[in-house]
Amino acid sequence: MKATDNKSRVLLVNVDSKLPNLALMQISAYHKIKGDTVGFDISDPHYVYISCIFTKNAGKARGIATMYPNAEVSLGGSGVDIHKRLPTEYEKIFPDYSLYPRMDYSLGYTTRGCIRNCPFCVVLQKEGKLQRWQHIREFHDPKHKKVIVLDNNLYADREWFFENTDYVLEKNLSFNAVQGMDIRIITEEIAQRLKAIRWFGTMHFAFDNIRDESKVLRGIELLRNAGLDTSHIAFYVLTGYDSTFEDDLYRVKFLKDHNCAAFVMQYNPTPMSKKLARYANRRWLYWSTSFEDYLKNCKIYREDMI
Repeated sequence: MKATDNKSRVLLVNVDSKLPNLALMQISAYHKIKGDTVGFDISDPHYVYISCIFTKNAGKARGIATMYPNAEVSLGGSGVDIHKRLPTEYEKIFPDYSLYPRMDYSLGYTTRGCIRNCPFCVVLQKEGKLQRWQHIREFHDPKHKKVIVLDNNLYADREWFFENTDYVLEKNLSFNAVQGMDIRIITEEIAQRLKAIRWFGTMHFAFDNIRDESKVLRGIELLRNAGLDTSHIAFYVLTGYDSTFEDDLYRVKFLKDHNCAAFVMQYNPTPMSKKLARYANRRWLYWSTSFEDYLKNCKIYREDMI
């Protein structure tokens, strides 16, 4: 189907959730600059963009793609193709925040890629080695007093991290980084900067491998010395990848012993890893009882015992 007046109707589909999707906001911005009509409920579209982040939704995404035989359909996202990228003209465009009227924060990347090559992670395959991407000022909407960054390794480029967070402090913004930060490369100066920033939501780090225990402990001590309340900090704990259940449980207990929260992420779910996730990922349970007592009293907590 071709547009008859050089203006097109563009349908956006977010397969995974109703949460703001940066790629779709960038696509929307690009097409609106051209004068096209863009939205989530466009009838008889000329173009359809389908975003799928999680592989569990890939079948659904591919099914939706067949529903528009007369449109030019683009299916993307790490759930269907880790190598597919937005066209260059979309990638650094100022996002169309009007796509999500209730959105009260700005969203973007200051860096892409990573310095690591963790075997369970697709970032290096998808984005390559760490590179500077955008300064926060390039995607921050002045109407927003909050900023969320999606960086995979936030302060791996330390100079760039400090330059961007200088802007956050100068503008008196609230800040959050949704990915688990790399506790292994934290320094006293970085810890002090994390303390200086006004965070909203939880500050997250990662504890993926039991072999990193000493580095994690050192990082926790640096955070505590900087004045951060570690009980308000959480670590993503990857389970079921190159680890035994005993290793996974040890890391959860280690974090609790050091007054940090744990959030269990299951690579290969098992009955016991599911129980550990139910326990650790509910803060009121995690802080109020031990995992062993939780197992003994699952019925009290209305948990199944699969």
